[in-house]
Amino acid sequence: RRTSSPLCGHRWSARRERLQGSPNDPGDTRRLSRRSHSSHSGDTELDRVATLGTQHHSQDPSMAETTCTSCTAASAKYTALHDDLFEPCVRDEWLSDGFRDALQKGEHALRSLLTEEVPKRVYSFEMLTPSFCKLLLDELDNYERSGLPVTRPNSMNNYGLILNQIGMKPMLDEMQRKCLLPLSKMLFPAEGSAFDSHHSFMVKYRQDEDLGLDMHHDDSDVTLNVCLGKEFEGATLSFCGYFGQDDHRKHVHTYSHRVGRAVMHLGTHRHGADNIISGERYSLIMWSTGPYRQTEAYKRIAERNLHGEDKDEPDAICLSYTHDPDYGEYKAYPKGKSVKPASRRLHISRFTPGEAANKAMQLKVKGGDDVKAEEWSLAACKYKCAADYATSAASKVPPELLSALMLNEAHCRIKLGEDQAAVDLCTEALAREPSNVKALYRRAVASISLHEYGAALSDLLAAAKLEPSNKAVRAKIAECAAAAKREKENEKVLYTAMLGGGGNTIPHVAKKAGEITPSTQQ
Repeated sequence: RRTSSPLCGHRWSARRERLQGSPNDPGDTRRLSRRSHSSHSGDTELDRVATLGTQHHSQDPSMAETTCTSCTAASAKYTALHDDLFEPCVRDEWLSDGFRDALQKGEHALRSLLTEEVPKRVYSFEMLTPSFCKLLLDELDNYERSGLPVTRPNSMNNYGLILNQIGMKPMLDEMQRKCLLPLSKMLFPAEGSAFDSHHSFMVKYRQDEDLGLDMHHDDSDVTLNVCLGKEFEGATLSFCGYFGQDDHRKHVHTYSHRVGRAVMHLGTHRHGADNIISGERYSLIMWSTGPYRQTEAYKRIAERNLHGEDKDEPDAICLSYTHDPDYGEYKAYPKGKSVKPASRRLHISRFTPGEAANKAMQLKVKGGDDVKAEEWSLAACKYKCAADYATSAASKVPPELLSALMLNEAHCRIKLGEDQAAVDLCTEALAREPSNVKALYRRAVASISLHEYGAALSDLLAAAKLEPSNKAVRAKIAECAAAAKREKENEKVLYTAMLGGGGNTIPHVAKKAGEITPSTQQ
């Protein structure tokens, strides 16, 4: 195969040795890989240490390499466009001139290449050439068109694929060793001085697919994110604080991607992909992990769960509907998303009954402000969250508060057209207070929208009996009766049309069983 540098030629020689079998150790590919590193005169001790264990995937279940055996088998059937991408080599011409030169010159040159996006936390630099970005995207597009199995990168991205699974791991092992490690050791010595695995994948964002990605932190010690293209507007990357720290929901920076430019940060740094406005954005992402995970420092952070605990009010951009159990206290959930019940219960349990009572009352007031502004989704979420706190603080709040919060939320759900949810909330309130006229009335309103006129009329008559002078109830009874009459007449007309009848006719059952004939109504 054609090579452009001694390093690539050397790596391919080692790969041939592994493929053809070695008389010394035909099965231990990792040892042969380490030997190939150490035998090259240009390699450093850092290079040799970094290679240890790079043939192993992380065992974290969120990393899909451990779950897709069919993908590994399929990659052997794949016909590549560019064989170089499947060799244990990173070619010089793939790297930007400045980055390639800095790697050769050492730490001072590397530091001068970096832009400090967030001081001592987030760094960016020119890494890959546009021609290599296009070459890689062409290969990935070709794989997706092949019809071979594809596993999505993680539990949050619905599009993209795992590069390790389609046969690119040897090249990415080398990229981690040659390109990432010198930087991570210098910038993040505790977390990034050595790696033993990586989860590398491509993600993409476009209007008809994933628009962006919710706030999160990565299952990595160090993350490398390189923009591959194509043309796009928006799709920025917003950073907040570190997981496990009080400021983890405070916005610190928004980064704008450029093709070939890399951004590098710790996995514990909360960030999210902002929605794309137009075009398509693709990124190569490498999550690297290593011995740091065995340290007490890592274990202390991993054991903490500070989602929803802040010194001050969180910044709206830093909230996560996936991870934050108090998201609904600040923002309305996107359509189809909701809080995880177990996570919400854990969050509520952190507050004393007195604290929970105060939170319930505060959210009730804020929900009222949203109602005045006709922000129905925001108000509904706040009332629901307030009810959670009121339930926890039952001994510290007025007994009627919980029912009031449920009925306020029901009012918002009616405004949103979520009538069954409103019926359920009113039913729950009536279980607590059977004579609550507001609950009967709002359940009736929702039932009318659901065309359940019998149930609605029953509730309205019960409400009228409790409050004979309630004009709204009386008016709604007349409205319900009229709606029921119209629906009955419409059904009659439709039934007649279905049977092919004309005029004022209705069907009747003939004497012979199963025979239906029209007859004129007298």
